[in-house]
Amino acid sequence: MSRASLLQETALWMDTVNLALCLFIYEVCNDCQFEFASGSDFVNFMNLKPTSRPVTVRPKENLRVCYMVFSVSQAIRPRERGRLWAEEFLKHCGISKSYYDKHRSDVCGKGATEENRNFRKAIDKAIENARRLNNTP
Repeated sequence: MSRASLLQETALWMDTVNLALCLFIYEVCNDCQFEFASGSDFVNFMNLKPTSRPVTVRPKENLRVCYMVFSVSQAIRPRERGRLWAEEFLKHCGISKSYYDKHRSDVCGKGATEENRNFRKAIDKAIENARRLNNTP
């Protein structure tokens, strides 16, 4: 069994991204980086589970989605699971691994727009809020 199929099989009975983090990310990204989705669909989407309607990346939002994926993957333990989640999630979003590898930190660079800097701060705050809520280091 491949590692990706093992992750998908595991995802069917276990959440990779915890509920609090999903909901904080939902507040930042729903109807902005992703087309509008219900909270339950978004949580399932984040955990690579079936949704009642497809969740899709909005036009011209791939760059920000890459940063969100990178940041969320860093919060997943063990780290290897976070890396596998990122690869599968990107496939669901239609974003290539090469694009992700090249652009995942662009919203942090010197030339980042104010909108991208604000997005980065919102994602970082969402992750910190989820961490604080879950009392994890």
